[in-house]
Formats: sequence, C-alpha cells, structure tokens
Amino acid sequence: MLSRLVEQRVLERLERHRGGAGGGSGSWLYALGPAGRRMVAYWAGEGLPRSRGAHEPGAPWTAHALAVSDLYVRLREAERAGRLELLDFDAEPACWRPYTRLGGAAGVLKPDAYVRLGIGDYEDHLLVEVDLGTERRGQLTRQHHAYHEYFRSGVEQAKTGVFPSVLWIVPDARRVTLLTDIHRRLPAPVRRLFTVATSEQALGVLCGPATDTTVAGGAA
Repeated sequence: MLSRLVEQRVLERLERHRGGAGGGSGSWLYALGPAGRRMVAYWAGEGLPRSRGAHEPGAPWTAHALAVSDLYVRLREAERAGRLELLDFDAEPACWRPYTRLGGAAGVLKPDAYVRLGIGDYEDHLLVEVDLGTERRGQLTRQHHAYHEYFRSGVEQAKTGVFPSVLWIVPDARRVTLLTDIHRRLPAPVRRLFTVATSEQALGVLCGPATDTTVAGGAA
C-alpha cells in the first residue's frame, strides 16, 4: 500500500536512516508528496502549496515525532480494547495555546499533544510532554514556569471551564526523579497539575482518573 502511495506521489520516501528509525535496516520514513500536500491543502481550505521536495528531518526531531505518534497508536489500541474513548488528540501545532504573558507580551505554550479521554462516566483533559531525556534541567524548569504562567492567565479555564492535567512521559526512573524534583519546587496550586511517568507507565496513567498520582513519580 505504501509503495503505491509513493508511486502516486501522495507520499515521498525519505532517505533511510542508518539502522532504521525503528531499529531495523528495513525501516523507512515517509513524508507527504506533491499530491499529498495538495490533498491536505484542499481539505484545510487553503491555496495550492508551492512545489517543494520533502524535507529530511534530523534524528532528534524524528525520534520525538515517532514517540508522540506511538502514544497516539497506543491510545487507539486501548480504545479498541474498551479501556477508554479517545475523544480528541491534537499534536503540534494544533495543541499550542496562545496567551498574554505577565507584562502584556504575547506568549505561546507549546505542549507536544492535547488529549481528551472518556473514562467510564468521566472525561479527562491532558496536556502531554514527551521527554526523551535530551533537555537540560534549566530548559525543563523554564517549560514548567511557562505552564505556571499559562495557568495564571486563566485562558484555558475561561474557554473550557477546566485546566488540563499535565503528563510528562519520560524514558526512565532517573528522569522521573529529576522531573519530580522540579515539580516539588513549584507553587502548590500548580504542582498538583503535574504527573510524571515512564513510557511504560504512561498508558496506565492515562487510562486511570486524571487525578491519579499514585504512579511512581506522580507530582502529588
């Protein structure tokens, strides 16, 4: 099927990454081709895009994009298993939140995804950060302060009536410890918004109630 879409120029096959993006030499990455870009522009009500070749993304960007995509796939699988309803999944940039920063400057909060889930009789709203362990503590702290600032702006609460929980998905227990320490240094009302879990724990956290912080590293 993918080969046929490449032939029809709906997709373009990017250069094969050494060892494959999924760890095997047979892995390929795909981007929209000219026909695919025209289709997306038509569905979005936009003008025809300029013809250009597919951009070859760097390895860190690719790894992060695949991690976010994997989260979406795991949620769909959980939905098919009857564990939840995936009501919304917005990736970047659809999940970004513009707001007015303290002092009046324009700001944009940039989570990696917004997720709205139906769990039994409840509905959970979450902003998700997928961390691959590449950012230093200072950058992580600044991201948390951006969430604090966005929370104080009241934009989300005025629009939806709730402020989403913020789930940080990290690769290992060492990263859990780092994120948990950052959370503990935040003001109490904001600290309670955050939960951190490893990628193995993430689905269990998402399938439970949004207030569940019993997972190791939860920002209680």
